[in-house]
Amino acid sequence: MIRRILILFSFMWLFMAITCDNEPYDGDVIVNDIDNCLMAEELTTQALIGFANSDIESYNLLCQAYRDAIENQIEICGDEYGYLQDIIDGLGDCIIDDNNTTECEMAVVASALALEVLEDAISVEYMAACIAYREALENQIFNCGDDGTLLNKILELGNCEPDIFNVVGDWKLIVWQSDIPRDIDSDGIETSDYLTEIDCFNNETASFNSDGTGTLYYRESMEIEVSSPTNDPSDLEYSIECYEDIRTYGFTWTQEGDSITVTLNSDGTVLDFFRNGDVIFVAMRDFFVATSTSSNVDDIIQDIIWAYVQF
Repeated sequence: MIRRILILFSFMWLFMAITCDNEPYDGDVIVNDIDNCLMAEELTTQALIGFANSDIESYNLLCQAYRDAIENQIEICGDEYGYLQDIIDGLGDCIIDDNNTTECEMAVVASALALEVLEDAISVEYMAACIAYREALENQIFNCGDDGTLLNKILELGNCEPDIFNVVGDWKLIVWQSDIPRDIDSDGIETSDYLTEIDCFNNETASFNSDGTGTLYYRESMEIEVSSPTNDPSDLEYSIECYEDIRTYGFTWTQEGDSITVTLNSDGTVLDFFRNGDVIFVAMRDFFVATSTSSNVDDIIQDIIWAYVQF
């Protein structure tokens, strides 16, 4: 599950690059980059579908085409957590022994690979990955036969639309994710999950009621100062003070697929939550603030993604 959370964070930062106007992002450049990345992902999906339907004669060619598409996607989109490289490593050199490998064995391998891609797919990729897996199963039935097990899997996939997600219940904050790693607690290790660096905000929760109402519970606040003992902007130390500050915010909410729109009753502020798997996320604009106490160090103000799990 943690791996899926990290994969989705990559998508979430792409989303924030489009919707936020903070420096150093430039809208036109980011949008073009994302268009190119989406095109590369589509080409990879099409190559996977082709590979899932390969036979002995076409296996090498279609495997290489799929591997090339993944490499192209890595070049354009990146692969921060190595997920795509894992697939490449699993493909190996795309060479099979025609004398010892049957069409059925190949179909089984292709189905297993397509299932792995589906299990790791984030919501925006689910339908394409599901279709690829469904076609791989159909190819496996054609080459191996079926006692009904594979057909039942196909029927379970249905039309490959994601299931409606039920957000009703209580949720707990577990992650503050940033795109800038920092060593806030001075342990010598930089991390992008700031919540692991700060000894507070351990019991922040949200409740979604079935009648479209809910409550955000904040139980602590913090003040952060940043300084440099050497007046070097790259040599930073943080001072953190956490204190009890119980606040509740009532809200109304609506849901469309994996998107949950929360509107605070107090001032009409809208928070856009997104769901993947068992986790919901919300991008908090300019939430992390560290006030500088050194002349050569600027204040730090940046966006944070909050991640909640149900409890």
